[in-house]
Amino acid sequence: MNSTNPLHPIKIVFWGVRGSKPSPNKQTVLYGGNTSCVEVRIDNRTVIFDGGTGLAELGHCLIDNLTALNADLNANSKANSNTNSNASLKIEADIFLSHIHWDHIQGIPFFTPMYQGANHFNLYGESKNGSSLQKLIEAQMQPPHFPITMDSMSATRQYHEITTDQTLNLGDGIYISTFAVNHPNGCLAYRLQYRSSSVVYCTDTEPMTGFQAEQFLKFINNADVLIYDSHYTDDEYYGFLDDSPKQGWGHSTWNEAVRISSVANIRQLVLFHHKENRTDSELQLIEEQAKQHFTNTVAAREGMLIEVGGINSEKVVINYS
Repeated sequence: MNSTNPLHPIKIVFWGVRGSKPSPNKQTVLYGGNTSCVEVRIDNRTVIFDGGTGLAELGHCLIDNLTALNADLNANSKANSNTNSNASLKIEADIFLSHIHWDHIQGIPFFTPMYQGANHFNLYGESKNGSSLQKLIEAQMQPPHFPITMDSMSATRQYHEITTDQTLNLGDGIYISTFAVNHPNGCLAYRLQYRSSSVVYCTDTEPMTGFQAEQFLKFINNADVLIYDSHYTDDEYYGFLDDSPKQGWGHSTWNEAVRISSVANIRQLVLFHHKENRTDSELQLIEEQAKQHFTNTVAAREGMLIEVGGINSEKVVINYS
């Protein structure tokens, strides 16, 4: 494994941005309908946050990229008269699950790289109710819920049970810190730190109060990118529109996102975990409203690429596919 180069940026790719359930239809084409999955690449390292339905599309991309790299590798070996003309690479990744609600693990059974024996994956998350992380993940691939079990997945899988207030050293200068947020059944936010650049992934949380809120602001302080649960508007959350408040349902608002971003000196805010029935036009309006309160705001879209650091003149650069 090559060590990372200080000039390499953090590359963030959004494969699933929706919450609660997949929502593929003609009114969600712009922002996308897959559930939560975000890929972070640093040189040859891959970190994946959550395994919603977006993970399936990411898997296809990883395989396509690997096929192309292996073809180049073998072509170069033959050109150089190298006897090892069948050399091959493999897919490796660290997968961090915020929690194991269905919309965050639905893509795992359809993640094709896990069915290929040469590949290697580390899965991180919390144990729950006396069940290990491994048992919790395997449970969704058991009859009668699914026709095959995870025994059919021949890739190497290692499970790592983690809790709040930990910092993990992934090597190559990459560190992941954890924070327990406000969600039914529990959920972890993650802060990825690489050299002087940082990305916070915080989905599935209600607005926090008191000591937890104070500690969370410290956790996200000065982050270059904050990916934050913006499932509701304030009107929806507090029930001003239909007298049906969503407090206790486990999700935050774009209004809270811009407020904490201003307080915590966030460089770039990404609104995330869009409400399942939110249309493209409604999301565009929310994005415009949020920008009025916090200029550096963008609503996450499938295929969107954010680069942090590297040789760019701006530290955070957003590219749309």
